Amino acid sequence: MINLIWQYGYSQNFGIKSNLIYDATSTINLGVEFALDDKWTLDVSGNLNPWAFPQETVNSSGRVVAQHDAIIKHWMIQPEARYWLCEKFNGHFLGIHAIGGHYNVGGLSFFPEDWGKNGIQVKRFEGWAAGMGLAYGYHFILSNRFSLEFSLGGGYMFLKYDKYNHYTSSQQTEKDSQKFKMHYFGLTKAGISVVFMLY
Repeated sequence: MINLIWQYGYSQNFGIKSNLIYDATSTINLGVEFALDDKWTLDVSGNLNPWAFPQETVNSSGRVVAQHDAIIKHWMIQPEARYWLCEKFNGHFLGIHAIGGHYNVGGLSFFPEDWGKNGIQVKRFEGWAAGMGLAYGYHFILSNRFSLEFSLGGGYMFLKYDKYNHYTSSQQTEKDSQKFKMHYFGLTKAGISVVFMLY
C-alpha cells in the first residue's frame, strides 16, 4: 500500500491548496502548484483580507468609552520555486520565494501594551511591501488526492508606509505625509496547508 501511494505521489503534476493559518485569521487564500520536472515545482499563492473588526474600549464600570475598527486588510502574492529532495509532491523540499503586496493594518489591541504608544495598537499603517526568502517544507501524502503540507521560511522585506490614527482616516504622519521606510529580516512565510491534487 505504501509503495502504491509512493508511486502515485511521483506522478502528480498539479495541485490546489489552502493555508489553514491564513484561514484562521479570516484571510481568503488560494495556492496552486505545478511540476516543472521530476525535482522542481512552482508554487504560487495569493491572499486577500478585506475585513474590519469593530472594537470597543470599556472603562472599569463597563461603559463603552471609545469605538474603532481593528483592521488587518491586505493582499499578497507569493511565488516560490521548490526543489524536492526525493520526488515532487512527496517528502522534504527547499524553496526560494518572492513576496509582494499592500497592507492596511492597525488598532490591534490584542498586541502587548509595551509595543509603544505609536505602534500597531493605536495607529494604522498603510503601504506596500516586497521581499524574498528561503523556505523548508514537508509534504505528507494522506491519500491519492489529499495531502498536508508544512512550510516555514525567512528572509528580507522592504516596507514603505504612511502612519495614520486608527480612529479616523485622517493622516497623522509626523513629517508632512513623508513615507516611512522599514527594512525587515525575519519570518516571511508559515504554512499548514491542505492540498488537493487535480492530476
